[in-house]
Amino acid sequence: MLDPDALPIPPVLRHGGSPAGTYHLVLTLTDADGQRRTVASLYEITDQLCAPLWTQPLPHSYGPRLALVNDAGLVVLLDEWINVASPYAIVVLDPRGEVMAQHGFDDIVAATGATRAEVVDRAAQGFWLGGDPEFSRAGDRLFIPAAGGRLTLDLTTGDLTF
Repeated sequence: MLDPDALPIPPVLRHGGSPAGTYHLVLTLTDADGQRRTVASLYEITDQLCAPLWTQPLPHSYGPRLALVNDAGLVVLLDEWINVASPYAIVVLDPRGEVMAQHGFDDIVAATGATRAEVVDRAAQGFWLGGDPEFSRAGDRLFIPAAGGRLTLDLTTGDLTF
């Protein structure tokens, strides 16, 4: 019988492109020294070429729950694959793979004004996500359902508002 609290491990390979298809993000689950980690790689697609921009291991246990890339090459990593209150609840990486912004679970709680329990109870996927995030039409903000409302992540400044 399966443990009701058990989670399947993430797929070995996950990938997705930016809305216009100019960037492609690949997540690969690795097993090094008995520890599972995810390695992310960002590629730029130009003139029928696929040029690698960066590859690096991610700090998340098993990897993020969701990973998105916008048309400017900004990567947004959301939640942890495993359901924990993570310091990596939201991570924004620039087109060079540098951390541009990072928000932990407690930052999300503070932004929403809800309690920790309310944020978790209203999660539809993962530990805190209330639904599928969406980029703004201009691609400069990410709207993230959480705590019965919507967080807005400014991709220029990294600021969170509710």
